[in-house]
Amino acid sequence: MKRIFLLALLFAAVGCTGVDDSHPRETVHFEGEEWSAYSATAAGVKYSSDLVVGGYKWCDKRTTLTSEALVDNTYGYAYIRGGMLVSSYNSADIKTYGDYTKDLYVYCATSSSEVKGGGNNGSDRFAIVVGNYDSSSSAKESAEMYFADGKARKILSCYVNATTYFLNIVKNGNPFSPALGNDDQIIISATGYDASGNETATVEMPFARKSVYVNRWTAWDLSPLGKVVRVKFDVTGGPATEWGMTTPKYFAIDDITIEF
Repeated sequence: MKRIFLLALLFAAVGCTGVDDSHPRETVHFEGEEWSAYSATAAGVKYSSDLVVGGYKWCDKRTTLTSEALVDNTYGYAYIRGGMLVSSYNSADIKTYGDYTKDLYVYCATSSSEVKGGGNNGSDRFAIVVGNYDSSSSAKESAEMYFADGKARKILSCYVNATTYFLNIVKNGNPFSPALGNDDQIIISATGYDASGNETATVEMPFARKSVYVNRWTAWDLSPLGKVVRVKFDVTGGPATEWGMTTPKYFAIDDITIEF
């Protein structure tokens, strides 16, 4: 699906009040040849930390929307602490593709190709959001996107979905994290920041409870954030230990619509 440049029509009718919605909009779809350089699928890797060896950063040329992975090399190998990684991998099989070595798969109930059709509206590419921000943790983990030119813009909306890894753990658990219990709930949130680094607002979306999950592309209204230079994503809730939440901190994102 090609990037679409939307110009809302300014219209007026006799006896009616026209609404000026003439601000230009751009939707980042992660489609097109220019995104191949950032794609896990093009690189032939299915594990996030393998993709970020040597660093990982993408930038959308039309909007300057950018994301850079946080990579930890403390233990002598690259380990991702947070980021937004472009992928085409998708599957309906959460058990086969439900561990950390295949964490770049989005869930797609109608999947007929591992590398095509998994994005919103049947597109191919999307981004996997990895990590969260926990102020009580000593480890720096976060997934962020920002406008590289420093200009504040309104991010109107995006679409989000679950990954196969996330769904497998919240449904079935593993030795490191139990399945969601009756009282567990996982929430994703986005916090906006202006050019001075001040928070503009935070919006939340309930993402998973026991037997109730986001498992298809779902619209998320980000317009309450207002004009922002940076957005930081968070994943919270669910089972936890003294080290923090145990559920994998992942979701997929696509079709990010920006108003200029």
